[in-house]
Amino acid sequence: MIKEARGNKFSGPIYSEDGLRLLKVLGNPEFLEVEDGVKAICDEAFQGLDNLHDVVLPASVVDLGTRAFASCRKLFKVTMPGVEFIGKECFALCESLKEIILPETLGKIWEGAFAGCKALEEINIPSHLKIIDKSAFRSSGLKSLNIVISEDCKCWIYDRSFASCKHLESVYLNKNVKILERMAFADCISLKTIEFEQPSLTCCAGEINATMLIGCTSLEKIIVPKNKYNHYPDFNIQDYESAQFETRDFNSLITPKE
Repeated sequence: MIKEARGNKFSGPIYSEDGLRLLKVLGNPEFLEVEDGVKAICDEAFQGLDNLHDVVLPASVVDLGTRAFASCRKLFKVTMPGVEFIGKECFALCESLKEIILPETLGKIWEGAFAGCKALEEINIPSHLKIIDKSAFRSSGLKSLNIVISEDCKCWIYDRSFASCKHLESVYLNKNVKILERMAFADCISLKTIEFEQPSLTCCAGEINATMLIGCTSLEKIIVPKNKYNHYPDFNIQDYESAQFETRDFNSLITPKE
């Protein structure tokens, strides 16, 4: 059952009868503030609204569905203080998205959620985030990345999560960040430094996960904690051939930090 949108029935948000879900937005608004009490933005609810510039979600909204805001190419600012779950390709191809704060309530960012967000130059990562899924920020405009996860939590980074971020220059990962699959930062051609508080290079298949840095042609330093035994993970790629990327002696870039 669908409750008719308030005001002009041919434009505006359509809510479920119980008022807990925003099902679809009709028309092509520039600004929309979602009603308090709504808990979920349904799949494709805002998709393709090419005039939308600013969205305000109440703290009651915890779930953003698959492609909920995808291809809203003028979307610049999103306010979402209570979100816990960002669905697959939720903001994909929102090329103008620049102002968004991820709340501390957020636990999961699913596949391709911010892929192709070219104007997104910075993002805060909540301290209790558990999953950054495949291609979550792939080909976004990020310039730096700082992930500090709380002691009582682990954050898992999946395949190509930050790959092809052409403007990404620096990365810091604390000890509670775990890179689970391959090519997390592949083809980040401007990346100069990456710092690990505690390197974790073994992916889910038990293989050394040095492919995370393949194609990072500007890389100058891999900063790791100094240890008295001078024993560090092997960042080189063994028996890996690719016509797309050149291989490098990544071990020569290891820089122990006091």
